[in-house]
Amino acid sequence: MAAFSHFFDPRRIRNSKLTRWFPWKVVKNRRGSDEVSKPNSDRTPKPNGNSSDKAAKPGRKPKIGIAFSSGGAKGLAHIGVIQVLEENGFEVSAIAGTSMGAYVGALWSSGIPGPELEKLAASMASSKDRWKLVDPVFPPRRGFIAGKKIEERLRSSLANKTFAQLNVPTYLVATEMESFARHVFHEGDVASAIVASLAVPGIVHPVKRGSREFVDGGIAAPLPVSVLREYADVDKVIAVSVIPSIKELKRATEASEKAARKKIPFWKRPFKWLNRHLNYFAHGNLLDILRASAMGSQMRLVEKSAAEADVFIRAVNPTGQWHDYHNYKIYVELGRKAAEAALPKLRELFETEIDSDPDTPSDKAEAILRTELPLDDSELALTS
Repeated sequence: MAAFSHFFDPRRIRNSKLTRWFPWKVVKNRRGSDEVSKPNSDRTPKPNGNSSDKAAKPGRKPKIGIAFSSGGAKGLAHIGVIQVLEENGFEVSAIAGTSMGAYVGALWSSGIPGPELEKLAASMASSKDRWKLVDPVFPPRRGFIAGKKIEERLRSSLANKTFAQLNVPTYLVATEMESFARHVFHEGDVASAIVASLAVPGIVHPVKRGSREFVDGGIAAPLPVSVLREYADVDKVIAVSVIPSIKELKRATEASEKAARKKIPFWKRPFKWLNRHLNYFAHGNLLDILRASAMGSQMRLVEKSAAEADVFIRAVNPTGQWHDYHNYKIYVELGRKAAEAALPKLRELFETEIDSDPDTPSDKAEAILRTELPLDDSELALTS
């Protein structure tokens, strides 16, 4: 026992090579005698032991995402919103779009600025230009238009870019044909994803990608705010909708019916008769009914999605028709006015710094890997 005590005597090992093998060190106390100090003892200050010693993390500008709604020709108002964003130097970190919103959003993400987007809209203003994009299907068992010419036009405008080649992460929404579940395209070919997103049921033939078929994304998510929340690395979301509310549409319909009751000049009556009986796109005809039926559920879903956005921009013209492409100037100007009215909120959104905490784990990692999400119960109720 005496030999053991002698071996571990601090006075013996203080200058010995054995000190490297022991988890303590020998120091001199105030009286000049030896004592043992262990690491991580109470006398050793712990790093960051006091929260007041932590350095404050600097704030950062928020990452902003923007969601563009469906809406047919009315969706050309998105171009006006884009122009105002560009003129004020607002840059977004992610884009989500449905139907016409997917068309405009993807072209913008490919690098086409607002003024050039308006020129593209002008190229579809005349009936002759629009008929160039129509490739009729006969017999029209699953749709009147195949959509191949639209896809070819898109490939030319996009220079055959894939999602990976777009300027910012972009998410395009379609509806899976069999389950009617929301499907989010964010990988691979962009042009076919856009056509899938705007393939109005009964009008455009369903688009096949892989083993599944897709139709207009407006059926499942007409304003894809939730897509940005779930998939994109953003802090805040701007939502842009061109879809009227139920009350707005009702007032517009009543005004239209009142105008229709007015006496039509004699010379116009034959043309009105021909339009009603031969034009499938005319008000109250087959294709208009199909589009209007889809719009009914979209109006309710938009109200729900708008509540989830940080800034909501409404560029709504309830009297316009979904195929009103010749009135593109009206819609672009409508979008500009709506965005300009929202500028105070937009400046606050873009310029307000948020806390920077890079150590916070992302809860979107799993969602970003998914390519398909079913509707939740509330959305199913709204579409039934």
